[in-house]
Amino acid sequence: MPRLTILPQFGQLKVPAAEDLTVIIQGFGAVGAHAARQLVERFPSAKIVGISDLDGYLYDPSGLPLDKLLRTERQHGQVTRRYYEKEVAAQGHRHSTKFSTDADNLLRESAFCFIPAAPVFNYLGVRPSEASSMNVNQMGNWSMIIGGANTYSPDPNRKAARTRMERAVYRRKSVMIANDYLVNSGGVIFASQEHLVPTPANLQIPTEIVGNRKAVESWLVDNEAELSKLSAKRLAAGVEHRDRSIRSNMTELVDLLAANTELLPGQVAERISLQRLTAKESQRTAKDIMDPMPAIGVHSKVQEAAELIVKTQSNIIAVLTEDGKLAGVITPWDITRAVADGACEQSVEMIMTREVISATPGCSILDTVTELEQNQFSAMPIVDNGKVLGMVSSDLLARRYLLRLLRSQVQSD
Repeated sequence: MPRLTILPQFGQLKVPAAEDLTVIIQGFGAVGAHAARQLVERFPSAKIVGISDLDGYLYDPSGLPLDKLLRTERQHGQVTRRYYEKEVAAQGHRHSTKFSTDADNLLRESAFCFIPAAPVFNYLGVRPSEASSMNVNQMGNWSMIIGGANTYSPDPNRKAARTRMERAVYRRKSVMIANDYLVNSGGVIFASQEHLVPTPANLQIPTEIVGNRKAVESWLVDNEAELSKLSAKRLAAGVEHRDRSIRSNMTELVDLLAANTELLPGQVAERISLQRLTAKESQRTAKDIMDPMPAIGVHSKVQEAAELIVKTQSNIIAVLTEDGKLAGVITPWDITRAVADGACEQSVEMIMTREVISATPGCSILDTVTELEQNQFSAMPIVDNGKVLGMVSSDLLARRYLLRLLRSQVQSD
């Protein structure tokens, strides 16, 4: 954040020491409670000075007892009223904690950081018609907002409201804003840990026992120790990658804002996100996007191949040898020609295309598209050591990949 001091509105910014860090959290539920817990784990002397839930809000400038709040949240769900009745009301005016049944009024209180973690898109609004949790003219004194939930919407009206809010909060009130989808990278990272630490071949369930529940359970017991080591390794990799990703996102966000006074945090966050998506898409391979490929045995009849094409609505089917390797392919044109020649009772081996142009599972999307275009194919198989893994078609690329990639590139430009 000190990088922001080169901007006029942040010229007087003072970033507190860890022991002076104060935070208020709108929505002390699944997101808010865990955010509070992780914050205090990393900065034990930081203070959670305010929280809200459906029952109201609590605020204490000297800090709320997080252990009691978390215990109450785990046991009962709602926290504020229960804590007030048990801990505050009994002491009356001698207690420094404030309680109100109007949860939105938490946003009038002050702290260094505000975390919107409730399922509310417009936690701050400029116009009365926006029905926000709080108007920006009545908000407390904060230095930063760290999005916890629901701070983005593709709806043009909501995006316009968000832009108005950021002009008022970021430009006029000098509050740094970080969007939730840059802050919450962790969930996606842990969900994709298979890519961080791939499963070694010896810990992949043998194909011959798949579907046999007892055999699979026995195999899992036999490999429990190694699977536990893999799990621990993935957890460590996930933690490291999560922290690195979030730090990278925040650094890039601040750097871009400091470099361009015309940009708003939401605009920069969207640009960063689109750049990440574009980079990720460019790294995907044929194996990542392929569809299953219909297949038929080399000794099957042309009639069977025609029925399979109709059933699967595929423009291409694989013809396999007895040991399951690719021998050729058949298209609707091959079937049409066979019918015209009166060869419906022949085996597909007689009419199939033997010289098959295929792609490997590691082939990039761009190379796959190029191969289809240069050979004027509508589809081709993805083959690994003679085994057909799937297929990529022009229809698949058009539906699932190209439009999304083009849109992301246009918007990032």
